Amino acid sequence: MRDLGIYFGTFAPCHVGHFEQIVRAKRENRHAVVIISGYKGDRGDSIGMNLEHRARAMRQLLKNDSNISILQLDESNIPRYPDGWQPWLEMLERLIVQSKDALDFDVKRVTFYMGESDYVEPLESYFNTAWPNIDIRMTMVDRKILGISGTEIRETPILNWDYVTRPFRRFFVQNVLITGAPNSGKSMLTEDLARRYSTSFSIEYAGKYFEEHQLKTPDLDAKDFHAIGIGQFELNRKHIHSNATRKVFFADTDVLYSKVHNMFALHEEKEYVNQIFEHYIRLQTWSLIFIMPPKQDASEYDVTFYELLIDQLKHYNLIDQTVILDDTYQNNYLKAHALIDEILEEGKDN
Repeated sequence: MRDLGIYFGTFAPCHVGHFEQIVRAKRENRHAVVIISGYKGDRGDSIGMNLEHRARAMRQLLKNDSNISILQLDESNIPRYPDGWQPWLEMLERLIVQSKDALDFDVKRVTFYMGESDYVEPLESYFNTAWPNIDIRMTMVDRKILGISGTEIRETPILNWDYVTRPFRRFFVQNVLITGAPNSGKSMLTEDLARRYSTSFSIEYAGKYFEEHQLKTPDLDAKDFHAIGIGQFELNRKHIHSNATRKVFFADTDVLYSKVHNMFALHEEKEYVNQIFEHYIRLQTWSLIFIMPPKQDASEYDVTFYELLIDQLKHYNLIDQTVILDDTYQNNYLKAHALIDEILEEGKDN
């Protein structure tokens, strides 16, 4: 067994082939260092998975493993490969030293694991010079160990779902919002679709909040609206990141829905609450939005609410992702089912 194994890559995402190499580096060395590299606008960032996101997901994947250190190498301020070798190697050395010096043993033998032959000579030359008293070894890994690549996963994530390690799957989940007029049957459709796709769904957080605090709509003040809107956002986010979510997630309303409710409120801090909601609305990403119109016997409030909700969807440029479900329940369910099958087949990015 050698002392320190170094495995680096972009991990956009980390798939099971990467994980096999991480296990190998850990097994063949007393300690392993996994280095996630990248820069602003790289191939991970371009699909909503920036360097910090990837590092956080890697820490979650390996959180109980004390024999592995996880570090980030930010290449944003150096020339792109292959022009930035020298500053990249210097940054890499500083990161490894940071981890090496924290160990409770002297490192005398270091092994680099890599999937690109172009890295061998620069790494070997640099570290043999920088660390003359350490035995440096280069080991090529089999990038085709499972016949899958990060590029294939990014292009067709849903088809390759099972190859993606669990903490990285949330970046490829297709988020579906079900919203519309109050009392229009949103919750029933949400639950039925989630059961059909064996995945998770969120409930309308306001109902839970009313029950816990024994409130009715006329009782709500600014703090209540704030708590409901942010509570819905966090509940949706929790399910997107949940291990129970598989490929698609269904949200029964969102922060935008809470904003519309707040727009009808009588409290004096209405505009302030909406400004807070503005930030969270823009953080949400939806692959598809189903909106359910008011029923034929709906109240004037429900009809007006629906009209304002449509206006807000247009305001946030979400109307192109919106499909109105205005038929019978069965036909609405079948239409939603068919459209969801389409985005899952396409592996559409949200």
